Amino acid sequence: MSELLDISHCSECAFRSLLFDKLDLDELDEMDGVKVELKFAKSEKIINEGENIKDFVYLKNGLVKLSKKTENNKDHIISIAKPKTFIGFLTVFALDTYQYTVTAIEESTLCFIEINTLKNTIRKNGTFALDVLSKISHVSDEIIGRRVNICSKQLRGRIAYLLVFFSKDIYYNTKFDLPLTRKEFGELIDMSTENVIRILSEFRKDKLIQIDGSKIKILNFESLDRIARFG
Repeated sequence: MSELLDISHCSECAFRSLLFDKLDLDELDEMDGVKVELKFAKSEKIINEGENIKDFVYLKNGLVKLSKKTENNKDHIISIAKPKTFIGFLTVFALDTYQYTVTAIEESTLCFIEINTLKNTIRKNGTFALDVLSKISHVSDEIIGRRVNICSKQLRGRIAYLLVFFSKDIYYNTKFDLPLTRKEFGELIDMSTENVIRILSEFRKDKLIQIDGSKIKILNFESLDRIARFG
């Protein structure tokens, strides 16, 4: 179950500069009165698709996946959100319900700010409103760019792209524990579980990576990155 955390004032938060640096102390006090910080265990649901939007959600640390039900009621992973990310930024100001299910794939800490208070602040503070629009645009470009990159590649390129992504953008290390199952890996890049297993095995035989369960070690980053970019 999620754990309620003791948190500091918004004005003292190390992440204030990412969005809330355009707020004065009174506005920060108002935010501080309507926020809560929760820690979620791995595999714990944070938000369910279809729930009424009540909060603006920020991922402080950990890793979460955003998934959506398909027409045949299967889960499809839309994206992986890393720390310092605003969750659901593309829909919380336009719709009444969450369009994605958000699940922790590592132990994660998130800050929840009551959405109506945030909307009122946006109405009153034009500089802050422009900053929010800029962040929404950036998030949109990033998600679209990543999906186009993945969909434009052959199967080997998609697997390599994700391995490089986790190594370079998430863990900053060539050794890491893959946070997704083989099935989830396939959902994220539109591949069958069988193809994911087969290509990971090919990469292992080609001495590009070592695999031990969920543990991955990239042995030849340059070659894997080349496959990710041109594969």
